[in-house]
Amino acid sequence: MRTKELENLKQEFLRIKNMGYVKSTRSGVTGVGKTFEDLLGKEEDTKGTPDYHGIELKTKLGYSQSYTTLFNSTPEGELETQRLCKEYGYPDKILRDKKVLNVSITTTPILVANRYFFNLKVDYNMKKLILIIKNKYGKILENKVYWSFGTLKEKLNTKLQYVALINAWPTTRNNVTYYKYYKINFYKLKTFEKFIELIDKGIIRISLKIGVYRTGTKKGLYHDRGTSFELKTFDFYQLFEHIYI
Repeated sequence: MRTKELENLKQEFLRIKNMGYVKSTRSGVTGVGKTFEDLLGKEEDTKGTPDYHGIELKTKLGYSQSYTTLFNSTPEGELETQRLCKEYGYPDKILRDKKVLNVSITTTPILVANRYFFNLKVDYNMKKLILIIKNKYGKILENKVYWSFGTLKEKLNTKLQYVALINAWPTTRNNVTYYKYYKINFYKLKTFEKFIELIDKGIIRISLKIGVYRTGTKKGLYHDRGTSFELKTFDFYQLFEHIYI
């Protein structure tokens, strides 16, 4: 157990908590996480490793009941998400001639673009998580998009062995957002098998977030914001053990 690192992070959190409301260093929904990392002195990165000395940081607004992203993982095969968008997407609200695909998928079928049903299937024999796509009449159109257990296990074990969940209250002053970080909880990952079980039960979902750039030099090009595996905060106890520091 990373006892020293967890204790150090708790002390850093208490220091930040005592600062009260601090000005956000970034606008938008990612501001709460980026501001906390800036207060820690952590540089931003896009690596698949934990944020802080082997501990993954997750920040949430105090009132939020939304899903938390565990990690991002595109399906096996090059440009599969773009292909899915081209074949099964729907028109963008602004650029009507361009397709987008923003959908959250579990093992329960969900209607997409009013024409298709998407759902996940856990194949324990093949050791794959498969995306099943059917038409409105139940005919399977394809089942070739998948995530291998090996890839998912590597990402999970690398990124989420230890997690710190930080809660913050937002406020606005003169159109500027401020955050007060008031609570931290520490968790340790249970097992990969539990992760797969929670997908099978529909508790963990996958979100495809494929849009288009609407302005600038990239206007009309695909904007893939990642394929994320997500879990609600109040279900953390199912995937993680609570650590008391």
